[in-house]
Amino acid sequence: MLSRSWFGIERLIVNQSHSNPHSIGRPHVLNQSIDDDPWLGTLERFPTIYHARASWLYDINTESLQKAIFAGLQSLAQEKKPLDITVADIPGYQSGGVVFKFGVGNKDGFDILDDKEADRVIQRIEERGTFRTLDLVFHLHYSVDDGRRHKIHQDQYLARLTFQPGRVELLLHHLKGVRRIAPDELVRILLSATNRELGQNKYPELELESLTSS
Repeated sequence: MLSRSWFGIERLIVNQSHSNPHSIGRPHVLNQSIDDDPWLGTLERFPTIYHARASWLYDINTESLQKAIFAGLQSLAQEKKPLDITVADIPGYQSGGVVFKFGVGNKDGFDILDDKEADRVIQRIEERGTFRTLDLVFHLHYSVDDGRRHKIHQDQYLARLTFQPGRVELLLHHLKGVRRIAPDELVRILLSATNRELGQNKYPELELESLTSS
């Protein structure tokens, strides 16, 4: 379980408290009814400044797409992507990597997307239908492959996906960090991970319709 401080800044932006017992920093409630958690998947308030905006086109049912998105996030969370990065105490670029952690919006906080939470989200999709809006938080944790400890700034992003028939709009807000992975690159990473899951299940892949970043 990640500590409450892992999403401390995000929680400060959207609200100061969270009554949901399944939220960040609190124990999982394994038998919590989906009906008792109506905000699962969505924040009550989302930032109005966007550092990337994208749209994807799709040609499958929305339930299959949303399941593929969550499967893609889980796959990303199990990987360490190679990345050359700079650190303050060593000149030049160093061989390193990035590890992704994700959370699912829930009114005024985020639920950590571990295996149990992923099962709960899939149950929500199957029992109550697909999300019209899906809010996520991405935490990008960087490291250098030299066996030493370095103080490396992490990146945190908020994402809002809005689903329409055949089209997804993605809004990305950079919350914290130095953008070692730029907003448009993060959009492409998410797209690639989702398409990988779709391809494995013999579904047509998403098409990138538009992408702008600032």
